[in-house]
Amino acid sequence: MRRRAKHFLFATFDDFEKAIEVISDLKRLDAKEDIISDIELYSPIEHPEVEEMLGEFHQPIQRFSFFGGITGAILGFIFAAGVGQSMFTVQPQGGKSVITIPPDIIIAYEMTILLGVLSTVAAFLIYAGLPRRLKKYYDHTVSVDQIGIEVETDPENNEKVRAVLQRCGALEIREETQ
Repeated sequence: MRRRAKHFLFATFDDFEKAIEVISDLKRLDAKEDIISDIELYSPIEHPEVEEMLGEFHQPIQRFSFFGGITGAILGFIFAAGVGQSMFTVQPQGGKSVITIPPDIIIAYEMTILLGVLSTVAAFLIYAGLPRRLKKYYDHTVSVDQIGIEVETDPENNEKVRAVLQRCGALEIREETQ
């Protein structure tokens, strides 16, 4: 089975109002003809009103942090209990319990923080897609003062999307097929 090629149009805009207009026009066009696979906005700052238009982008990084912390606490208690048990066989401690909870809380706390932070960093790297190469058509001025809009569509619908981008005042439109 042959994988279908992805076709991208990347347009840059100097005004944010034009970018909002383009996204709303592309959404209307997609509602009529269902020709757009994905729309992505590149901007040096966040724009909550556009995120509402594009839909929510959910990344469960906080779940990684939570489960990393829980795992760290459990491993901290197991680690401290294991060390206590190994020392008990070598040197008997008359009347003291082998697994003491109050001193083990400190080790469990430190392991909670350690694994929580490490799992958060790992989740960030996974969901950010790092390390990765920049796309060939990406324009570095987008990270300074311009707004970029990437549209994934089929090659036969390329002209309709290009017409919308040009009508709304795109500074430059780049094409790439992957």
